[in-house]
Amino acid sequence: MNGQIKMTIGAGLVAAALVVGGGGYYYFHVHRDTPGVAIENLAEALDNHDLREFHRVVNVDSVLDSGYEGFVEGFTASNSAATTEIKDMIRNFTEMLREPMILSVKNALDSYVATGKVDAEKNAGAEKILERVGLNDIEIREVKNLQISDADKNEAFADVIIFQPELGREFPIQVVLTRDDDRWRVTRLQNFQEYVEQITQIRRAQLDEYLAKSGEINSRHEAILREGEQKYGMILSVGNLANDETRSNLKSMIDDVFLVDWQARKQELFGLHVPQDAEPLHNTYMKICDLAIEAAQEYSRWMDDNKSSTIKSAEEKIRQVRALTAEAAGIARRMTS
Repeated sequence: MNGQIKMTIGAGLVAAALVVGGGGYYYFHVHRDTPGVAIENLAEALDNHDLREFHRVVNVDSVLDSGYEGFVEGFTASNSAATTEIKDMIRNFTEMLREPMILSVKNALDSYVATGKVDAEKNAGAEKILERVGLNDIEIREVKNLQISDADKNEAFADVIIFQPELGREFPIQVVLTRDDDRWRVTRLQNFQEYVEQITQIRRAQLDEYLAKSGEINSRHEAILREGEQKYGMILSVGNLANDETRSNLKSMIDDVFLVDWQARKQELFGLHVPQDAEPLHNTYMKICDLAIEAAQEYSRWMDDNKSSTIKSAEEKIRQVRALTAEAAGIARRMTS
């Protein structure tokens, strides 16, 4: 399935996936005015890039609205540690974003249906929304259980079985079709809240794992650096920077301890799995390592050339390292809480 069809599905219109499967379109062999006919018409609308027919068969506003409701409720419900007051604040905040987010996705969806493609630049916002709810990279496996409700003959349900890479397993998204004036239309997503809860929980678990592993790496290497700083201070206390032997000993400490340790720390951090939510923190850690490595190299060079420009550059980089380290600690605390 190409990225543009994923875009269609991700836009909240997972119902469209009902017509995709096994490399071709899946048609329900049924009579007129049934849920199956609505799905067949939806397939033809997508095939023919018939936007008018698409909107006739799909109540896009209702589908996207139900998807957004599921997103908000699923996100707040998954934050079990949050107080009722905080959850209400989250709902109020997301309510302000409802209209622009839904409009962004709707525009991207209309663009795809009408042209068969989505302008990545014009619809960058929609793409980010899909990433946020984990719908940008799903795979449709099969469609099951299309049936009219026993309680209401004007309502039908079908399960779209998707594979979500982050979950690492299949998940059934239930879509609802409703009959109005003897015509069936796709109208909403039934269990999107549950889907969002599971995505949010697994992302939280991945984030916690990253925070724990990166924290352990940083703590271990900080201990090595503190020990190295003590030895560095001892060399200075018994020697003199004007003495070649002292400068040689300090250079060895810088090259064999500080530089090597920062390079090792960077490699260990680089090897971690980085969840999307941890990318800003991880990028800060990488920047800290790069600056510290450059500073160590310049301190080592200063032991040879004794130039004021070399030591000033090294000290400026150390100042940046300290500032970024404080910034990273603040980010990590916020992410932990």
